[in-house]
Amino acid sequence: MYLHLLNDGQKTALLMLAYRLSVADGEDGSDEIEVLDDLRVQLGVDAHPDMGDVLGALPTAVFDSPQARAIAMMELLVVTYVDGYLHEAEAGLIGELAEAFGIDQERLNAMAEWAMDVLDLKRGGNAVIASAGK
Repeated sequence: MYLHLLNDGQKTALLMLAYRLSVADGEDGSDEIEVLDDLRVQLGVDAHPDMGDVLGALPTAVFDSPQARAIAMMELLVVTYVDGYLHEAEAGLIGELAEAFGIDQERLNAMAEWAMDVLDLKRGGNAVIASAGK
């Protein structure tokens, strides 16, 4: 939703972090694959990131403003919650990113609520679109 406000380096780093989150729980459900593909399209990135880069050091320094850090965290929380389950490894990574971004628990909770609302709206929109063809 706010991805247009990120620069190219931030978009690349966000995609790597999103892929890192998706593999953190050891499962690749269809919901996670769909949200990653959607994110790639929204970011204007054709290729999947190299897994060596995904599993390397967390690229947090590129998010050099509070706005960029908030956008990244909000989008990453969408990836985290798309399967309806917060795995311990995902929670650990989100906690590590929140600390690196200077996001306290209250703000993180508000961002998580936003992410869940976005997912609910997307599911509702998908249902409306699907019923239009009937």
